[in-house]
Amino acid sequence: MESAYEIFAGEIAAKGTAYLVLQHCRAGELEELLSRGRAELLGMGASQLYVTSRDPAAPLSEGTWEDFRLEFVRDMLWMERELTALPPFGELTLEPLTRERGGAWITLHNACFFDAPNSSTYGPKDLERAMEEGHRCGFAVAGGVLAGIYELDLTGELPEIEGIALHKDFRGKGLGRQLLHAAMAELVGLDYPRCRLLVATDNQTAFSLYRSAGFKAAGIRSRWFQMLPVFG
Repeated sequence: MESAYEIFAGEIAAKGTAYLVLQHCRAGELEELLSRGRAELLGMGASQLYVTSRDPAAPLSEGTWEDFRLEFVRDMLWMERELTALPPFGELTLEPLTRERGGAWITLHNACFFDAPNSSTYGPKDLERAMEEGHRCGFAVAGGVLAGIYELDLTGELPEIEGIALHKDFRGKGLGRQLLHAAMAELVGLDYPRCRLLVATDNQTAFSLYRSAGFKAAGIRSRWFQMLPVFG
């Protein structure tokens, strides 16, 4: 099998950020593969490059090559929790997504997640996915105002809290915990006994919230490294 990678360049225009995912790397070709992917993304205008490997035979680690170095930045960590003994979640409510409000949902989603590690900008295709069977998505409402969004994915073996986020104007008020509890309560109402979520370990606010809410580490999905110039 030939060495191969996949690039994700959708965040270059908005954030200057691009992602390189190694799919397969033959022995002795790691540096060449990384260099090729890096050159391609730099040529597309990326200023921040992140890379992970999906090939168990080619794990990445911190190190320096001729033109670049790798610096570990985060794990994308699976966390799980039993859906029992849920505390009350206050006055925050969830409003289901409708197609008529799809544009508002995408706009709010992108505003909420703009600065989150490994986040992606949503567009029409993401709205279609959010409307599909097996997905429950919508708005978090506080005091009659749209304060954030939620995404639940019911298509896997365990239901996933795929995304919860607040607009920056509503952070620091305890609403993040209320939103998490409301999302879990939604799953309890669907008779699920357990759920999972994925978090970037350098997103300290979210990581701390999930741990304090009883979520436990259940495995690493991917390890991410930043590709940096040798000097600088």
